[in-house]
Amino acid sequence: MNPDSERVDEYGLGPRENLSEAVNAVINLLGMQPCEGTEVVPSNSRSHTCLLSGVFIGNVRVLVRLSFGIDGEKEVAMKLAVRSDDESVSDAIHEIVASG
Repeated sequence: MNPDSERVDEYGLGPRENLSEAVNAVINLLGMQPCEGTEVVPSNSRSHTCLLSGVFIGNVRVLVRLSFGIDGEKEVAMKLAVRSDDESVSDAIHEIVASG
């Protein structure tokens, strides 16, 4: 996949009980498959990275890197990096998260 098709942005996910809850919420929102067990968040983690893969409409391959962090007040921030064979698909994934 062309690195030029990668789109990166940051999102505030609001208060969550823990990072595992946030990871599962985003996985469910996107409907993509976690890679290599990265959906499992170690207990009491303050940060975590999850990798996802999937196929978008039109048979377009998509890879996602989610980087999460949680603060003492349980506010979760997420950095979303999306790479696909089509730049418009990378943008669409960001739109899904932004409106989700």
